[in-house]
Amino acid sequence: MNLNELLNKGKGLFVFSDPAGANSILAIIDFLKKNNKIHGIDFLIFTNKIGVFDKEYNEIVETIEFNDEFVNRIYNDFNPDYLFSATSNNDFEHLWRRNLIGKIKIYSFIDHWTNYIERFSFAGDIIFGDYILVIDKVAKEEAVSAGIPKNIIRILENPYYHKVRKFKPTQSKNLFFKKHGLSINKLTILFISDNLSVTYPKNGNTWLGYDEYTVLSDLLACFENINARLNSNFQLVIKIHPKAKKDKFDFILKKVNFENLDIISIRDCDPLLINYYSDYVIGMHSNMIIESFILRKKILRVQTGQLFEDLLKFYPLKNKVIKFNHELNTQLHRFLQ
Repeated sequence: MNLNELLNKGKGLFVFSDPAGANSILAIIDFLKKNNKIHGIDFLIFTNKIGVFDKEYNEIVETIEFNDEFVNRIYNDFNPDYLFSATSNNDFEHLWRRNLIGKIKIYSFIDHWTNYIERFSFAGDIIFGDYILVIDKVAKEEAVSAGIPKNIIRILENPYYHKVRKFKPTQSKNLFFKKHGLSINKLTILFISDNLSVTYPKNGNTWLGYDEYTVLSDLLACFENINARLNSNFQLVIKIHPKAKKDKFDFILKKVNFENLDIISIRDCDPLLINYYSDYVIGMHSNMIIESFILRKKILRVQTGQLFEDLLKFYPLKNKVIKFNHELNTQLHRFLQ
């Protein structure tokens, strides 16, 4: 499948509830708008989460709490031809699919290589819709193995990657850094914090062996070890997941103090801009790491304590990851040279 096919499918409803889903769907909306599709006439967009998408879309994205009556009203008044939903780990998109299945075509987009069935199963209710869109051949094979019927699977590269490739900032580095309390004179190390502790909790059978807390703690311990060997002044920017609390790492950060490393936590900023303006990027398996690769950033992937396979199946980065603490000191020092 390609985006051009959507231009001829009539009027669409688009729904998402997490940052990755927002990025993918709003990239599609950009495409539709460039092809003269109009909000309110050709498409409507809904989410149940504030802060998971860029403010430039505030006028066209409606934030609601799901209820059946609202969806029925939209269906009757707007008369859509299809629903295009993201697939998060909560039930917002699932409820839209449940209410509209059999009434209009339903397309569901999986933006990663994880939790194929879980994205469609809530309270014992599994709803796929008409087509499941996955990002590559690996995802298609894994989706089939997970139990999604092969005949409804189609491949669609994440539309957000195209946006990243073409990205040109409209806000200067000076202005962006000043707004977020960053120094323009220091080298910026971006740590991308996934929300893994929620998705893969330690007390569950999906525990990965690491999460954002353990990896950050391991990194800070290594920064303490190599601090004296750093020849330049750095700032470590911790990009907190939009769904997490702003102070989630404060209990860890209050224990550290580095001469050559300032540490700043940021949640509410444009993730593409902070990625673009960073000098180094450290992450686990977030989609944002793929965006760093597309932006040609210097990348260090850390999954110290990893119990299973690398969940990031993006071929250029797959399995290029530090799994053991004893490797991290040396690799981090080399990375920052």
